[in-house]
Amino acid sequence: MGILLDAETRVCVVGITGGRARADTERNLAYGTRIVCGVAPGRRGQRVAGVPVYDSCAEAAADHRIDAVIAYLPPRVYRSALDDILAVGPAWVHVVTEGIPLHDNVAGLAAARAAGVRLIGPNTSGIITPGQAKVGFLGHATWLMSPGRVAVLSRSGGFTHDLAYLVSQAGYGVSTAVAIGGDAVVGQSFADLIELCEADPGTDAVVMYGEAGPALEHQVADAIAAGRFGKPVVALIAGDFLDDHERGSVFGHAGAFLEGPDTRAAAKRDVLRAAGAYVATSVDDIPGLLRAAGVPRNQQ
Repeated sequence: MGILLDAETRVCVVGITGGRARADTERNLAYGTRIVCGVAPGRRGQRVAGVPVYDSCAEAAADHRIDAVIAYLPPRVYRSALDDILAVGPAWVHVVTEGIPLHDNVAGLAAARAAGVRLIGPNTSGIITPGQAKVGFLGHATWLMSPGRVAVLSRSGGFTHDLAYLVSQAGYGVSTAVAIGGDAVVGQSFADLIELCEADPGTDAVVMYGEAGPALEHQVADAIAAGRFGKPVVALIAGDFLDDHERGSVFGHAGAFLEGPDTRAAAKRDVLRAAGAYVATSVDDIPGLLRAAGVPRNQQ
């Protein structure tokens, strides 16, 4: 079944005439995603792969029901464009954009919360419910993952592919894969999304990839310990080499940095393990941990 996205979700692509967005739109339509409209100021009347383009989300919403938005936005127009998106009230908006200034990001996330709209990202590669629909540039190599009952949640877009492939090759398959975003502050945390996984009858377990940095994994541990999430969680946490660096040192993503002792990779593993999660020391451990957790494989 999957979370957030399925074959019936009506998607609007903001920034649809840009090169990246255009290419993703074509591939995602071919996959089966129900992209009903696009937005690009000054381009009203154009079409991208048959999708009608409007000057604003308000104009698009007058002609189409919009359930969700995938946004490709230059950082300089992020806040004004996000206000236009939020005004039409989609269930969620997925923000691909990297390099949004922190103060604009925080203000945008606050605006989304006030509007009751889930914001995934920013700085994220996409969402896929295998066999049904996908947004962003996640899952273009569709052979990497097969439909199944294990959700994949990841800080890293690239690692989302790796984990989904691993889970699929091990015979479990993927219910939904979500790259939550690599910025220091993101709209939907792991804990937010595992609540959706808990409610999803098509998800039996979660495989999660985290990194040293903000304490998102501690929130997951709290949810498990409090009984708010009862399905198995298999977690892989990277970033041990940062222990030898000064506080504030960053590796890769803007959100992967040494913030303090409790946010080191080892500390996150300890907290998750104590709460009852299955903690991997390498990707090779993950299939065995799913077996140990009693997660059933796909019936072929």
